[in-house]
Amino acid sequence: MNVFSNDTGRSGALGKRGATEAGLDEDPAKMKRDLARAQAKIATLERDLSTSNKRNREMEAEMTEQRGKGEVVRAQRDLILKGEANERGRGEEREAKFAEDTKRLNGRLSEYRTKYEKASSSLEALKSEHDQTIGRLAALKQEHVSTAKRLEGELGDAKRQVDSLKLWQRRAQALTIDLEEQKRIVATLRGGRDGEGGEKEGDEVLRKEFRRELPFSVTEVTELRQYKKQAEAAERVQKEIERDLREQIWTLQEQLERSRRDMDSLTQTFPSSPDAALPDAKTLQSRLSSLSALHTQATSDLAQKDSEIRTLDVRLVRQSDDSRAVIQDLTKKLLEAERECRWAKEGRAAAEKGEEFARKQVEALESSSSGPDGVSLGDHTRRVNYLEKQVKLYKAELEAVARDSRELEDRLTQGAGLVKQTMLDEAQTKADTLQADITALQSTIAELTTANTTLDAEVTDLMRRVASGEYNPATERCIEFANNPAAKEKTIRRAELDQLRSENEALIEEIQALEEAKGLKEDEGYVPRASWERLQRENREMEMGHTKRLQRLKEIFSMKSKEFLEAVYSLLGWRIKFDESGADIRLTSMYAPKGKMGLTLKFASQEGHFGTMQMTGAMARGLEEARTFWIVERQSVPGFLAQVTTECFEKTTIGRAAGYVGLE
Repeated sequence: MNVFSNDTGRSGALGKRGATEAGLDEDPAKMKRDLARAQAKIATLERDLSTSNKRNREMEAEMTEQRGKGEVVRAQRDLILKGEANERGRGEEREAKFAEDTKRLNGRLSEYRTKYEKASSSLEALKSEHDQTIGRLAALKQEHVSTAKRLEGELGDAKRQVDSLKLWQRRAQALTIDLEEQKRIVATLRGGRDGEGGEKEGDEVLRKEFRRELPFSVTEVTELRQYKKQAEAAERVQKEIERDLREQIWTLQEQLERSRRDMDSLTQTFPSSPDAALPDAKTLQSRLSSLSALHTQATSDLAQKDSEIRTLDVRLVRQSDDSRAVIQDLTKKLLEAERECRWAKEGRAAAEKGEEFARKQVEALESSSSGPDGVSLGDHTRRVNYLEKQVKLYKAELEAVARDSRELEDRLTQGAGLVKQTMLDEAQTKADTLQADITALQSTIAELTTANTTLDAEVTDLMRRVASGEYNPATERCIEFANNPAAKEKTIRRAELDQLRSENEALIEEIQALEEAKGLKEDEGYVPRASWERLQRENREMEMGHTKRLQRLKEIFSMKSKEFLEAVYSLLGWRIKFDESGADIRLTSMYAPKGKMGLTLKFASQEGHFGTMQMTGAMARGLEEARTFWIVERQSVPGFLAQVTTECFEKTTIGRAAGYVGLE
C-alpha cells in the first residue's frame, strides 16, 4: 500500500491545498531528489513490510505446527503417565501379593517346624518312658534273681540241716544196734552162768552199761528233738518263702505281660492273633539289619532335607532382599521420572507463556502497523527485532521440551523408570516353585518322621527282646552261640552248683573230723556255720530293732510328757518340773513373778508319798497362814494350790488393773 496515495485520496476529499502548504515553493530539483529518496525508502519499507508479513505468516504456520506437536507430546506424555501409573499399581499389587505369599509360606514353615519339634519331643518322651520301663523290668528281674539265689541258699541250708539230722538219726540207730548187742551179750552171760551170784553179776554189768549210756542217749534224744523242731521250722519257712516267691513270680509275669502289651500298643509290630507263629532268628536279624539301614537312610534323608530347607530359607531371604532392592530402585527411578516430568511441565508452561507473550506482541505490532502516522519507523524496527528474538527463544524452548520428551520416552522405552514384566514373571515363577518345594519337603518330612518313629520303636523292641532273652526256643534260635541268655543262665547255675558242692564237701569233711575226734566231749553240741551266722545276724537285727524301738518310745514319752505338762500349765496355771531321780517336784505359778520375787514350791517324795513341802521366793512370806490351814490342818495340797493361784492372780493381774503396785 502506498502512503502518499492514501494521503492524496484523503486530501482530495477535503479540497485542494495551496502551493505553500504543499511545499511547492521549494526547489523542484531538491524536491525530486527528496521524492526519489522517499520513494526509495518507501519501496524499502514496503519490501521490509512484505518480508515481515511473510515472516509473520511463516511464524504463525510454525507456531501452529509447534502447537500441534505440543498437543501430540502432551497426549504422549499423558499416555506415558497413565501407563506408568498402571504399571506402578500392578507392581505394587504383585509386590503385596508376593509379600503376603512369602509371609504365609514362612508361617506355614514355622508351623511345620513347631509340629516337627513337638513330634520329636513326644518321640523322646516315649523313648525315655520305654527306657524307664525296661530299667524297671531289669530291676525286677535282678531282684527276682537275687531272691531266687537267697531262697536257694536257704534251701541248701535246710538240706544241710536235714542231712545233719539224718546223720544223727543214723548215729542213734547205730547206738540202738549197740544197745541190742549189749542186751544180747548180757542175755548170753546170764544164760551161761548158774546160780544167783551169776545173775546178780550180769545184772550189775548191765546196770553199769545202762548208766554209762543213759546220759549220752538223753543228750542225743534232746539234740534230735531240737534238730527235728528246727527242720520243721525250716520247712515251714521254706514253704512260706516258696509261696512268696510264687506270688512274686506271678506278679512279675503279670508286669511282664503288661509291659509287652504296652510295647505292642506302642510299636504295633507284633501280630494281633495269638496263634500266629513268631519269626525265626534269621528273619529277625534280617529285619533288624534292614531296619537299621532304613533308620540310617531316614536319618541321612532328614539331614539332607533339613539342609535343603535351610538352603531354601537362605534363597527366600536372598529373594526378599533382592525384591526390597528392586523396590527401592523402582521407587528411586519413579521419583526421578516424576522430577523430570515436573521439569518438562515447567518448561512447557514457560514456553506457553513465551508463546502467549509473542502472540500479544504480534497482535500489538499488527494493530500498531495499521495505526496513525505518529508511529515512527524506528519503533517498528525495534519491535520486529524483539519479535524475532522472542521467536528464537520460543523455538529454543520448544526444542528443549522436545529433547526432554524424547529422552524421557527413550528412558521409559529402555526400562529405566519401570519394572520389566519379565522380572515380575520370573519372581512370581520363583515364588511358586519355592512354595511347591516347601510343600513337598514338608510332606516328605512328615513321612520320614513317621517312618523314623516306627523304625525306632521296632529297633528298640527287637534289641530289647534279643538282649533280655525273650524268645521262643521252639520257633527261634539265639543269634550268639557263646554269649546267649541260656548259656549265661547255665553258667550261673553251674557256678552255684559248684559252690554248693564245695560247701557240701567241706561240711562232710568237718563231720568226718568230728566223728574221728573222740577226745572231744560228747555233750558239746555243734551246729552248721551258716545257721550260726544266720542266727547271729538275726540276733543283731533284733537288738538293733529293740534299740530303735526303745529310742522311739523314749522320744514319744518325752514328747507326750511335754504336751501333758504344757496342758497342765495351761489349765491349772502351775509349771511342773521333775528332777533326774524323780523324787523332787518343783511347782511355779503362772501368775507369780519370775526370779527371787516370785514363788516356787518344792515337794520331796518319800516312799512314793509327798513327805515335805518347801516354799521359796518373796511371795512365800505371805502364804504361811494358808499353808498352815490347808497343809497342816486340812491335809489338802490342791486347796492350797488353788488359794495360792487365786492370790497370785489378784496381785499380778486384777490388782494392777486396780492400781496395785506390788511385786515386780
